[in-house]
Amino acid sequence: MDYVKKKNIVIITASVVGFLIVSYAIYKIVAILIIGGALSPRIDNEKMEEIFIEDYEILTIVVDYFVNSGQTSIHIRTDKYNGFMSVDSMKQNIYVNDINFINAVETLRDKGYSVIERIDNIIIFQRSTRGRHFGNGIAHSIDGVEPNYGVNPRNPLYGSTEMPTQIMYLTKLEPLSKSNWYYYEDDYYEWRLLYQN
Repeated sequence: MDYVKKKNIVIITASVVGFLIVSYAIYKIVAILIIGGALSPRIDNEKMEEIFIEDYEILTIVVDYFVNSGQTSIHIRTDKYNGFMSVDSMKQNIYVNDINFINAVETLRDKGYSVIERIDNIIIFQRSTRGRHFGNGIAHSIDGVEPNYGVNPRNPLYGSTEMPTQIMYLTKLEPLSKSNWYYYEDDYYEWRLLYQN
């Protein structure tokens, strides 16, 4: 009888441990897919127009701050660094004391914007991703010049002398309902097929 009880205890213990290991592995895989954006819903240009109209006032607060900051390379860091923005290709942080701007950024983060940055005269509000190689969202042109397709020529890996491209791996650009605002998609794999030999 003792042998049967011990055997049952070992089987139950092994089953529980196995269940916990499998559950933890599934949890990790799902977390990686969510963080990588693989499970985030794709937002098309029609839906992005609705989001744009709803968020327009908040987006313009960020645009105004970026334009008046005097910085042309800005990246807003994740929520735990609210009150700071990275500038000069993320080489240094600058403290931000404009509470309206900080609140606007927090609101956009809560609404699902994952990247907020200025590159030259383009401000990007990325809304959805699929892995590390695809993103889409809303872009604003400060000077009214439409972003070009391609890759940033300042990157020495590409040695390009073309006009600056402010959205890396830009593959789709469509105007939104207000001038100088665009729906954009960047897709490294599609860009590579279109622009590399």
